[in-house]
Amino acid sequence: MQAYEYQVCSAQYGRVTFVNGGWHGRQPLGEDTSAPLESCPHVRDYPREAGRDGWELVGTTATPQPQPDAVQHTLYLKRPSW
Repeated sequence: MQAYEYQVCSAQYGRVTFVNGGWHGRQPLGEDTSAPLESCPHVRDYPREAGRDGWELVGTTATPQPQPDAVQHTLYLKRPSW
């Protein structure tokens, strides 16, 4: 039976910000959130980049947030365990 690894990715403002609960930006989080947010991969590019490492996008969800027009997306990816 095949076993799998999974990634659960949080995306806000069009950027993948957390993967399996860990910050995914190239810059650390701080008081100024704009630069760290900009250092995160674009949600439209992330599945392609992850796919190079064997990850496959298997599902998404969208959750409305309290801020006007704000939505948090969650991406679910899997790949075979080696």
